Amino acid sequence: MKKAKTLPQILLFFSILFFKSTFFYSQDFDVACRGAQPFCSDASRELTFSNTIGDMDGLGEIGCLNTTPNPSWYFIRIDQPGKLVFNIQQWIDADGDSVLDKRERQLDVDFVAWGPFKTSFIACDILSKGCDNNGDGDNIRPAECVNNVDDPFYYIENSDNTNIVDCSYARTPDDDVYTETFTIPNALSKEYYLILITNFANEEGVIQLQQTNLDEPNAGTTDCAILEPGVGPDIATCGEYPVTIEGRFPGDPPDVPGAVSFRWARADVGTTNFIDIPDPEGMVPFLEVNTEGVYRLSGFDSSGNQVPDSPDELVVLDVSNAVVSVGYAIAEESFAGSYTITAEVVTTPEIETAGFDNFEYSLYRNLGNGFVEYRSYQSSAAFSNVPPGDYFIRARYANCPDSEERSEIIMILGYPKYFTPNGDGFHDTWSLINIENQPTAQIYIFDRYGKLLKQLRAGGPGWDGTYNGRNMPSADYWFRVEFNEPRDPNMRRRVFAGNFSLIR
Repeated sequence: MKKAKTLPQILLFFSILFFKSTFFYSQDFDVACRGAQPFCSDASRELTFSNTIGDMDGLGEIGCLNTTPNPSWYFIRIDQPGKLVFNIQQWIDADGDSVLDKRERQLDVDFVAWGPFKTSFIACDILSKGCDNNGDGDNIRPAECVNNVDDPFYYIENSDNTNIVDCSYARTPDDDVYTETFTIPNALSKEYYLILITNFANEEGVIQLQQTNLDEPNAGTTDCAILEPGVGPDIATCGEYPVTIEGRFPGDPPDVPGAVSFRWARADVGTTNFIDIPDPEGMVPFLEVNTEGVYRLSGFDSSGNQVPDSPDELVVLDVSNAVVSVGYAIAEESFAGSYTITAEVVTTPEIETAGFDNFEYSLYRNLGNGFVEYRSYQSSAAFSNVPPGDYFIRARYANCPDSEERSEIIMILGYPKYFTPNGDGFHDTWSLINIENQPTAQIYIFDRYGKLLKQLRAGGPGWDGTYNGRNMPSADYWFRVEFNEPRDPNMRRRVFAGNFSLIR
């Protein structure tokens, strides 16, 4: 399983291999992935990173790659779950614009990827070097690994039976095939994946990981927040522990050193009384936490000095009981015809203090046989173009069903646009919607000439379409209602007039 290279390159490379022991490869591999750099790819950031040169002996035979010269290590973190498909390219960026231009020369690129992991800081020796096609756990060998160019479904279907998630080398780089395809079929949020990318040409250039399926249904995304120094955004947990947090202070070598050792500390939410946390792993920048709180990471250089951007903090908060109550406001006055209902959530003091605000809302409507979901969960608290009727709102912290609470019944005044008094039990009478709680309301019905046909009682049976015992014809009719405006805190008296249709 070796791709086509020139004969002098192959002879040089295997001359180097001959003098390098298997043990030395193992030792290098066991620590190499700890230097992995964060990577992401989205619609706004198609990043490039400098490749590696001067290490032609590399790490030996890994996965489907017989050779791994000039290995570069990267990791990604999943943001939105789903399928992710990437193109991996490497080229000499002559104009330094991080864009592959037509006249710029591409370089051969190969890769191996592993995952998923709950953190990027793993013991490198857990990364499988080979595949296990029969799944017996014995004799896991690189020779069993398949190039995804030969079998695109081999890794997608986990036929390797290891934590290798994909592996590829272009078979004919001499024919200008330089792009590798890397696929994660079913990624979940907050998963990490490690990627080893090689540079067989040993020429200085850049590497780009470009996601190609962002516009497709069910596409996952990478989290570009990992590019920022520190510990990243706050974490909301729906009562699920432990929670793994991690961070880094990469600096800007060679002038600004990065952190090589770390210290964690914790304080209760809303306080600054930080207490150092003993680190059983030996001062590494990831931590499993089992309680909510404010977690602070400090980073130090090789001289023991605190590095730039250090310390940094994040809040881990259990949002299972985040919602105390759900209220609402309605923008329009009664009989507007269409309404905007806005949810108003009261949260716990801890949630408010920490500034956690990722709530979602759904709207339920009574259609006559009980309440059903009318608008599914959305991030906006406002529901627009709502017709009159009976509703309630459910609110919760995003993706945390345990935090769900509901509002009281919301009754919006309105009127039917038509009724059909034909005795079938549906729309046989006409009356105002939700007027029954206003006993002082006065409701009058007129024909098109202004003749009074009926005066209705709030909460009564409504108009059956007759006058003096005689059926009135199909036509438009008018009404006027005097009522107290429920949207006004003083319940001021209002008059509203409108029309509706009688259909026989």
